[in-house]
Amino acid sequence: MRLTRHLQIRLWPRALAVSALTFVLVATSLIAASPPTARGFAEDICYTPGAPPHNCAPLPFACPPNNGDDPLCGIRGAIRYGYTLQQPLGGRSLVHTDSTYIMARKVGFSLQDAYWIAAYSEATDLGTFAPRDMRSNKVPHAAALTTRDISGLVRTHFNTGGFLFHVLPTMRDPRSPVPNGLRPNVNDPRHEVMLTHIRRWAMEGPGSDAPLCTGGFTDRTARGDFSTGTTCYGGRNPAQITGQYSVAYPVTLPFQNVTGRQVITDGVTSERFDSYVGEQSANARIGIYIHALGDRISHHTCTDRASMTPPTPRHRAFDIDLVDRACNQGPHAVRHEYETGVDFHDLAAEDRTTEAALSMVYDELVNFARERGVLDPAATSPAAKTTVVTNGLVPALERRNPEARIRAVTAVGCGLGVPAFPGSPSC
Repeated sequence: MRLTRHLQIRLWPRALAVSALTFVLVATSLIAASPPTARGFAEDICYTPGAPPHNCAPLPFACPPNNGDDPLCGIRGAIRYGYTLQQPLGGRSLVHTDSTYIMARKVGFSLQDAYWIAAYSEATDLGTFAPRDMRSNKVPHAAALTTRDISGLVRTHFNTGGFLFHVLPTMRDPRSPVPNGLRPNVNDPRHEVMLTHIRRWAMEGPGSDAPLCTGGFTDRTARGDFSTGTTCYGGRNPAQITGQYSVAYPVTLPFQNVTGRQVITDGVTSERFDSYVGEQSANARIGIYIHALGDRISHHTCTDRASMTPPTPRHRAFDIDLVDRACNQGPHAVRHEYETGVDFHDLAAEDRTTEAALSMVYDELVNFARERGVLDPAATSPAAKTTVVTNGLVPALERRNPEARIRAVTAVGCGLGVPAFPGSPSC
């Protein structure tokens, strides 16, 4: 899928020339190899054929955990993520995958449902997901545990709208107060357009009339939102979606799309999602939403400051502005390196996204389990959530060594009666 690679460059103050130019050269070289990444809770575990899992991009020891805007660390972070993109077997996120699996099981979903929710959460980043073992080999019977291809939702696919499942801007006037992206309002369709749109689609489930639309844009409702309508915006007369995304401020990447049904993969649009995915479509919907929720939190320093404006009679387009230093690829990469393998208490409050995401994902899995009719009532107590999240997954994810981190996360599940995620060490 071809992506726009044209860069618009403006002048910056001379005082920033050396560090900015260095970063622009690095960022531009990475773009030449691949488009800018939107790696919400990026893969922290990477695979090499026949070798133990290793860290994809750990925080460099020289980089402080309390300054995500350090320019040299930004360059190092961008280079490390450029390396991650080249890994032949890819990887997985212990936040999107293993942690989601454990939480889903503990709130009441069956083992099978918990697995598929987690698998489709990871597939939202990768296109497809199949579990691998501690030697980076696919597990036995991996074919039966592999998701369908949903590459239209992948973070680097601008031309399908996949990018907006990972970088979810808010519809607000730039003069409006900055929202609290560490705990976004999932019941605010006027402002959290994409997030509430995916949530409604997931919550209503297979066979419902809720559409899945590019950018989350539906026809405007009587309440005034563009998120919860019954048809994708414009119908047979779609509108443009235009945007700018920071690479290394003020260097930006323009992107463009049109409203309509979301592309799932080549030749499949969203009205065919359930028949295409098959019996796991309800779990796949939840996994995709849970992933988008985690990414909204992960990228909040960027997307809280972003803005989005709807069409007008004189300008029939949705305009998305993601041009801010907080969206730059350097700080973006460093903040993903904060998400595992560090002591979260050392981070600035706005960078403690792992704790925030796990907390909110747990709450949303409770809501989905209740809707499905499988909720374990004990899971709704604050003590139960604290055991799973605060005292369980959070300290496990702080382990810097990748094998130790996998084993620690697995041990949390085992201690709660949840069998190991496929490929992880058995309980």
